[in-house]
Amino acid sequence: MKGGRNRNFGNPSSSGCRCTMSNGKFEVKKFDGTSNFGMWQCKVVDILIQQELDIALDNRRDDMTEKDWRKLNTQTCSIIRLCLTKEQKYFVMRETNGKKLW
Repeated sequence: MKGGRNRNFGNPSSSGCRCTMSNGKFEVKKFDGTSNFGMWQCKVVDILIQQELDIALDNRRDDMTEKDWRKLNTQTCSIIRLCLTKEQKYFVMRETNGKKLW
């Protein structure tokens, strides 16, 4: 990995979301609607912060172009959807704004 150590926190399972970071890997169990949503949400937000995508959860900055804002939202929504089971993903698969996913 570029600029950091490759750390693996446990063995990834087919039900986990593996998000690769520059200094390691973070795993979040995919949300299936039965586990603690608040704890899952906290983990996903932490991943967004590490990826510097958490700004998509706020209002668009004045110095950001519409094209850059759309790309940021698309990337953010993608990470969130990757951390959902197929059944939960169905409800948000067409969302394009990170705020709507919460």
